[in-house]
Amino acid sequence: MYKEILSIITPKGELTGIPFFVNNLILRIIATIFNYIGLYFSINNLLTIPAIMFLSILIVIATLCLVIIIIFNYKKRLLNITGNLAVSIILAIALTIGINLITTLVYPSLFLTFVEILIIPIILSIIPSRDCNKKEYWQTFFVRLKNFFKHPITIFVIAMLIADLSLIKISELRNLQISKIMPNNKMEELAINPLSSYTGKTKDEILKDRKQIVKQSLFNSDNYLPRDAVFGQIEDKKAWWGIDYIICSDKSINANQNSKGNSEESRYINNPNMLVGVQMSKSFIKTDELKDFCNDKSLLFIPNKISYDKKTNLIIINYKVTKNVIKKINNKYIEYLIEGINARDFGYNWVYANNYKNVFFMPQNLDSTTLNQKPQVFKDFIHLGTACKVDGGCNNASPYQQEMAFYLKELPADMTLSLWKNKPFTKHQPANIYLKMIFEE
Repeated sequence: MYKEILSIITPKGELTGIPFFVNNLILRIIATIFNYIGLYFSINNLLTIPAIMFLSILIVIATLCLVIIIIFNYKKRLLNITGNLAVSIILAIALTIGINLITTLVYPSLFLTFVEILIIPIILSIIPSRDCNKKEYWQTFFVRLKNFFKHPITIFVIAMLIADLSLIKISELRNLQISKIMPNNKMEELAINPLSSYTGKTKDEILKDRKQIVKQSLFNSDNYLPRDAVFGQIEDKKAWWGIDYIICSDKSINANQNSKGNSEESRYINNPNMLVGVQMSKSFIKTDELKDFCNDKSLLFIPNKISYDKKTNLIIINYKVTKNVIKKINNKYIEYLIEGINARDFGYNWVYANNYKNVFFMPQNLDSTTLNQKPQVFKDFIHLGTACKVDGGCNNASPYQQEMAFYLKELPADMTLSLWKNKPFTKHQPANIYLKMIFEE
């Protein structure tokens, strides 16, 4: 076995059959271990520790070296098959880097990983060298194939892939169980604070109040500071869009009226426990036909109850709504958006809808993905915009994220979100925190 392993670095080492296969698997195992170590550092926010950062850099360098050795491993085997150095190098790079990029970036799939780590090396191991006795080679083909699967390295890698799949499935089942949890009297009931008007206030005044409110919330932290990427563009003493004017715009009144009353963003800024919120993606024109719809306060999506299950780290937000939330206007469902002002402020940058009922998602085009297909990143921030139609603009949230859009088909409906501080390795990865929204009459 040692000779098999050393064949990759010895000048005259013959890479064919078991030697090539074993070398490839050993290198892949080491690279996978390095990747998991790096992932562990990232998920647990350990990269701020200097020693861990230094170790991470060493791991990255070692991984790059492994990639070069894997390319060399392929090149030696392919050279025995093709006899052409240039072709061997090009194919070696394609098989090492190309498939890995497809698997990671384009089409994440356990099947493609299986093909990359096992199937392709097996095929290349089996193909005879150009100068061997082909007749004798194929007569002993099944004996050699049997040896592949009896080899301890092969058994170990297959076991590792099965374990990987099992961990994904276990995590998927756990997420499913969490999504079935309903509010109960054993859970902690979190505060829902009243809304307020920010029009005419300075950014410092608003954020000073925000810090005091966060102290009374689930997300209290001694070192909490409002995130500049979220609140940094608030402009002093400007208007804020009033929550009473976001469902419908009334052409019979002066647009400057739209800044009167409680500010719509105070739903989130005053309520950090509402880690993720919901809002309509656009307002409608007020007409006699839509009078009941335009006056429906349930479309403001202010929770009537927020519960917290410490055991599963699950927040449950209950919304009391009417049938207007599933109303079709101009033969189209109302589009709603996941609002991540609070989530992004507290560092929960990634979100995925792991389970839902009577909720559906629609991609904008064939190239776009939605919240239920793969994890999406929050981009929410507050700045001075013109959507409110008030002279001089209003401080309001941006941008519009199509990937965060959803529709409600019927009631009751619910949706469970997984939230992570760093980009998850898979969509079924255990979340840093879970949030469930329930919409019921």
